[in-house]
Amino acid sequence: MKEFRQGLRGTLGPLLPPAPSRSDRFDSMKLFDVGGLVRDAVQDLCSEHLVPQTALDQYWPWARVRAEQEEQRLFDLMRRLTPEDYRRARFLLGRHAAGPVRELSRQWDRLWMRFDFFESVADWPWCQVDGWWYPCPICRWPMRAVRSGALFDVRCEAHAPRGVHYRYRLGKGSGPGELTGTGKAAVPVTPLPASSDHLAVSRPVWRYGTLPVLLELQLHDKLAGLPFVDVEMWPGEQRPDEYDLHITVTVPGRRTRHWRVDAKAWESVVALGKALHDRPGLRRGLTIVLPDHQDSERHFLGDQVAHRGVKVTTVSRLVECVKTACGALR
Repeated sequence: MKEFRQGLRGTLGPLLPPAPSRSDRFDSMKLFDVGGLVRDAVQDLCSEHLVPQTALDQYWPWARVRAEQEEQRLFDLMRRLTPEDYRRARFLLGRHAAGPVRELSRQWDRLWMRFDFFESVADWPWCQVDGWWYPCPICRWPMRAVRSGALFDVRCEAHAPRGVHYRYRLGKGSGPGELTGTGKAAVPVTPLPASSDHLAVSRPVWRYGTLPVLLELQLHDKLAGLPFVDVEMWPGEQRPDEYDLHITVTVPGRRTRHWRVDAKAWESVVALGKALHDRPGLRRGLTIVLPDHQDSERHFLGDQVAHRGVKVTTVSRLVECVKTACGALR
């Protein structure tokens, strides 16, 4: 038992049986961070894999529905919106997922009272340090703060691979201490009070609502202004949520190119593959786009959905493909 407990502090590979197929990174993952807390990525992987299929019943209590179904509840609500309000809500999930309640209610405006996915940052001790919290400069959601000796490690788990991580030194007065960037994308961030009037969307809504929208907006921003390229956000012919982006390249004298894009930001590509494999209504000709840090896993996911006529790529690879098609890369 002692060896087992010690093993839990390292990577899980030595404790697991040989994987018959792709291990989904469980073998190389650590359960706990340096502060002894269960890592966010572990919780995401478990929520995507381990809840029984009976939890798919949409009438089960909220706490028992897996993260995928919290996403489903969110979009069930959004599908009842008009196309205009739907597109507005998707944009707001990407740009205004956390902040002072007055600012959030102003931005969400007439949609504010229809969404009950916000929680008080005051109830989230994991993101607080000295009574303050720090929004990720990319997604604006609270970054996790973990004590490391006399300092705190502050980072966004989703965007730390892109260089969003900091070091925090406790202040001597009543104000916030010193936050120093330690990553290439660690731009200055303004501290906000961890009070009841600061809210953020729940973690599953952030993971499966906010992060995919950020991928979609990132794609849009990279492609906007390219010659002969038109990008529509949430343009589904039957309903706005049919897919995320419709990219059209119309170069005179050449065949028109189309990409119908669905962005995904799951922690587990294996679980995503299982979810997509038999999903009804998966559009033939769709392109699934993953974050760039999952580039090495795109072939695995592609094999899972190839029989449905679906392709898989990453943000940077799709941007390069579109630029080549429109003549921007020569």
